[in-house]
Amino acid sequence: MTFVEKRNALVLALSEYVGRPVLLANQVQPEEEPPYIVWEILSDYTPDGSLGHFSTEDAGEGYALSVRTEQPTATLSFTACSINRSGVGEDGTPFYVLGADEAQELAGKAQGFFLHGGRYSIQKAGFVVVEVTNAAPRDALELDEMGRRFGFDVRLRYVRTDAEKVTTIDGAVTKQTKKEEQIHAE
Repeated sequence: MTFVEKRNALVLALSEYVGRPVLLANQVQPEEEPPYIVWEILSDYTPDGSLGHFSTEDAGEGYALSVRTEQPTATLSFTACSINRSGVGEDGTPFYVLGADEAQELAGKAQGFFLHGGRYSIQKAGFVVVEVTNAAPRDALELDEMGRRFGFDVRLRYVRTDAEKVTTIDGAVTKQTKKEEQIHAE
């Protein structure tokens, strides 16, 4: 599974968990009715500091598959969005929604997905949660009113595998040192 496939599975699972749309930020698309969550990638590849794990597999017909595996991290940012609004419910009862409260509650629910509630979905998508940051205000002016926003970042570890088909040399002979020749002779 590629990083994009893993990421998409994670975003879909989060949307199902919170029961609201989870949308890619900075897209030209009709705006959803609040509340909703926007997300973006801050870093898709932060190496783990190792050289990785190398292996070779036989690919047949004089070829081998050279494989490098490592466990980098990716950082994604999630922002719950809402606005202050009022209206009349289906039963005729007036209501007022304080956007800051709604955004903060939605951000808290999304954090809960990463901290505990979504652990099986996260694992199935191919990630392990490394860190979930505090949800902080990220309000933005939207024409003539404030868009109430609370956001947090999540650092996730995943397995990255790079493979390359390479040729092999049949019947290769290596030069042995005198010490190796003595060992083989005994």
